[in-house]
Amino acid sequence: MLGLYPEIEPYVQGMLPVGDGNEIYWEECGDPEGKPVIFLHGGPGGGSSPRHRRLFDPERYRIVLFDQRGCGRSTPNCATPEADLSVNTTWHLVEDIERLREHLGIERWMVFGGSWGSVLGLAYAQTHPERATELVLRGVATLRVKELQWLFGGGAAFLFPEAWSRFLDPVPYSRRHENLIEVYHDLLHHPDPAVHGPAAVAWSRWEGETVKLRPQEEVIDAFSEPEFALAIARIENHYFRHGGWLAEDQLLRDAGKLEGIPCVLVQGRYDVVTPAITAWELSQVLPGAELVMVGDSGHAFDEPGTLHELISATDRLASNWQGAATRQDQERNAHMLFGDEHVRRYEETDGEVGHDWEKGAPCLVLTTKGRKTGEDRKFALIYQFDGENNPVIVASKGGAPEHPGWYKNLLANPEVKVQVKADKFTARARTVEGEERAKLWEKLAAVWPDYNEYAKKTDREIPVVVLERV
Repeated sequence: MLGLYPEIEPYVQGMLPVGDGNEIYWEECGDPEGKPVIFLHGGPGGGSSPRHRRLFDPERYRIVLFDQRGCGRSTPNCATPEADLSVNTTWHLVEDIERLREHLGIERWMVFGGSWGSVLGLAYAQTHPERATELVLRGVATLRVKELQWLFGGGAAFLFPEAWSRFLDPVPYSRRHENLIEVYHDLLHHPDPAVHGPAAVAWSRWEGETVKLRPQEEVIDAFSEPEFALAIARIENHYFRHGGWLAEDQLLRDAGKLEGIPCVLVQGRYDVVTPAITAWELSQVLPGAELVMVGDSGHAFDEPGTLHELISATDRLASNWQGAATRQDQERNAHMLFGDEHVRRYEETDGEVGHDWEKGAPCLVLTTKGRKTGEDRKFALIYQFDGENNPVIVASKGGAPEHPGWYKNLLANPEVKVQVKADKFTARARTVEGEERAKLWEKLAAVWPDYNEYAKKTDREIPVVVLERV
C-alpha cells in the first residue's frame, strides 16, 4: 500500500498580492526542474499543510502549494474583521491561480484538488484548459443544490445523528425548519463572539465528525479549534450560500471543455461529505476520465485506500516527465514507450521490448538510489558502448536548464545497477571530460542526432557518463 513521501521543506516561498487588499501565501517544494503541479486545498478555507507536499514524488515534481484568499497564511484572514468576503469568490480564486502561475513562470501544470479543491480545479481547468496538463481530483463535488442539501439539509444526518444534533445546537428551535446554510450565515456574522464563536465550532466540527470513514478524535479536535473554525466556517458558508457562483450543473455541462486532458477521479465509496454519485456522474460526461472508486474509504485524502490511489496516480502521471517539450516533440513521441512503462516492458522481456527504441536507438535500464528518498529509481536511457564494453549515456533532459534527476542521483551515489538486454550488472558512474567526452559524444550523437540540438538549447555542458563495470 503506497503512502506519503518523506517530509520536505519548501525551497522558496512568498506572498503574492492579488488585488482587493488580499495577499496569498505560496510555496514550492521538490525539484525546481520537475513536473509542475498545483495543489488546491479543500474547504474552502482549509488551507494547505506540510502533509500535502508529500502527495508527490519530490524527485519528479515541482510542487506548488498556496493558501486561498482569507485562510491559512494568506491575509487578511477571514477570522478577522478586516476580511471582505465580497471579493472572495470562485472566480477570484481562479484568477489568483492564473496570477500565481504567471508569477512563477510556469507554462502548464497538473491540477490536483480534493473536496472543495475538486470544484476549484474543475472551474480553473474549464476556464483555462490550455494550462492544465492533467487533472487529479479526489472527493469530487460540483456544489449543486442536491449536494449541499445532502450535507446541510439532513441527508448525512441519517448516518451521523449524534453529530447532526451537535450541529443543530446553536440554531434556535424556531429556525430549524429553515435553510440552515442561511441560518448559519446570520449566526456566523453576529457581532457577539458568544454567538458566532460556538456557531463556527459547531459548523466546522460537523465536517470533522463526518470526514473519516471511522471518525478520529484528533481530527475532530483540529476542526474544533476556534480560530480555524471561524475562518473555515465563514468562508464555507459564504461559498455554499451562493452555490459557488456556479450555475446549476455548470461543471458537468462544461466537462467537454476538458476533452484531451487526462483526468483521474479518486472517490471514497462511503464519502459522506461529497457522496460518490457526483464523481460517477462526472465520469460519465468527462471524456476519457478514469474513475477509481475506493471501497474502504470516506472523504479524507489520507485514508489508506484513497491515499494509495492518489500516490499511484501522481507517480504514474510523472513517469513520462522529461522536462518541457515542444508540441512537435509530444506528437512525435506519443506512440512510444516512456518512463515507468518503458522500464517495466524492458525488464519483463529482457529488452526484447524496449531495447530498440525510436529511430533504432538502443536503450538500457539504469537503477539509481534516490538522493532524497534512498529508494531505487529506474530509467530507460539511450546508450552506446565505449571501447571496453562499458555503456555510455548522456544526461540531456532534452536541453533543459538543469540536469535530469537520475544524473543528480548518481552524483550523490555513483554505484548503480545496469541492464542491457539480458545482461545485468553493477557499475560505477563516471562523468567524462575533454577529448574523451568529445569522442563519446560523437558516438552517441550518431545514434541520436537530437543530442546536438539539445546542446544548442542549454547553457550547461550536457554530461556524458560512462558506466564502468565493477
